[in-house]
Order: sequence, then structure tokens, then C-alpha cells
Amino acid sequence: MRLAKVLLILAFFLNIFSANAQITRSNQTEIYFGLGLPMQPEVFKDYYNTGLSLNIQHVIFLSPRIGIPIFAGYEIFTVNTDAIASDFRDFLVGETFYDDFGNPYIITDATLNASGSASMLKVGAGLRPYITPPTSSLQIFLFGNVSYNMLKTTYQDNGGTITYEDAFGTVYEETYPGGEPLTDKENRFGAAAGAGIELPLGESFNLIFQGLYHVVFTEEENTTFIGLTAGLIF
Repeated sequence: MRLAKVLLILAFFLNIFSANAQITRSNQTEIYFGLGLPMQPEVFKDYYNTGLSLNIQHVIFLSPRIGIPIFAGYEIFTVNTDAIASDFRDFLVGETFYDDFGNPYIITDATLNASGSASMLKVGAGLRPYITPPTSSLQIFLFGNVSYNMLKTTYQDNGGTITYEDAFGTVYEETYPGGEPLTDKENRFGAAAGAGIELPLGESFNLIFQGLYHVVFTEEENTTFIGLTAGLIF
């Protein structure tokens, strides 16, 4: 009796396996774009705006529920000029300095115009296991990848003004032209993990939405951001 139950259970799972084996999933190409939310380090989070991204990837299916994405992408984050100017002003206002004769001056205002960006060109591959069966109209998947990232950061101090007054209340303002542009390039490995969904859009296209937590293994402290993207599947 017990042997009969085991054989029935085995037959049940063999039937399921045979049914799934007949279901195939074609390889697909995806183009998607979205936003990047800076997380770490603090200077990245505090002094850069929400980034923009453009990605293309081709997914090769090893089975109906396992895909191997091969991708290339571009991320760019621009400098938050207002945040830099605000901290520059807060740092200087109220400070006292002295001229060559020992006369005190108090800084009452300061402005700074800065510009720049942090960009990343990346290539990589990953693993995408699907939680839902291939017959479901709504596809839910997990996603992890590794990447090689070509990083470039630029910064330009475009100058500003410093306003100060003497002991008698006389107001002075000085301008300065700024400094030379700074550029830094480096190549770093990275990784990402997250999840997403696919929705049917028609006979030829599907929609894809995904969220990933990205880590780039930079010196001293890793650079991290959250990527929220949407796009089309061909």
C-alpha cells in the first residue's frame, strides 16, 4: 500500500515535469530606462541629483523559469548645485577674518555656482529566476547580476561671491572666478539584486518593470544606488 502511494506521487510529479518540459520560452531583447536614487557614500547622496539610465539586454532562457541576461547600460547623475551652494554658504556665514592691520570682518553671505556629473558605462551578465509559471500572463522574477563599470566624474567650480562687513557696518562684496575643471576616471566591478514584473502589451511586446539595488566596489566606501526602470520586451 505504501509503495503504491509513492508510485502515485512520483507519477504526479513526472506528469507536471513533462507538461512544463513542453512549455518553451523564447529568448528576448529588452530596452528600458529609468531613475537612479543615490544612497552611499554621503557625498554622493547629498550632492548629486536623481540619476537617469538607459539599458539594453538580451535574455537567454536555459529553461522556462531561468533566464541569463547579458546587458549594457549607461547611468548619469548630475551635481546638485543648490545643495553645494547651501552648504558653502552655511560653512562661511558668521565666520570672522582679519586684514593685515588686524581689523575684523564678518562674512554675511556667500554664493557658489558648481556643476559636474558622475557617469557609469557598464556591461555585465546575471541570473533571472521566475517565480510564476511561463503560462501566467503576469510574470514575476528575481534578478541578480555582476557588472564591469567604467566610471567618470567631473566637477567645475564656476565661481561665486562672498559678502562681508567691517566693525562699522560697511558692506563689501568680492567675486572670484572659480577653479580648473576636475575629472576622474576609474574602472570598477559591481553587483546588483532586485525583482521585477513583466506584463503583456500585445502580440509582439511586453512591458517590464524592475527595481535593483546596485553596488559599485569603489575605493574606501562602496557606491550604491537604487535603480527603478521600465521598458519594452521584444
